Amino acid sequence: MIVHVLIFGELARELSCKEIAVDVVSTAKVRDVNFALAAKFPAKSQLFQTARLAVNHAFTSPDSPINASDEVALIELVGGG
Repeated sequence: MIVHVLIFGELARELSCKEIAVDVVSTAKVRDVNFALAAKFPAKSQLFQTARLAVNHAFTSPDSPINASDEVALIELVGGG
């Protein structure tokens, strides 16, 4: 199944894209999408393996199931004070 992941912020600029398509098994969970992203961009694998993904406008756990029709977004956490 193909999952489209929206990318925002500095990471979108670094990768020169605002969306990444990854191929995962039909029974994929959020963690499978993270690992597929890490495999596609080895230089950013650490970031992708630990990134929190929002599914249908809500952050989810790594064990949450993913459907091809879901809106998936990686939103980098930022720090500041």
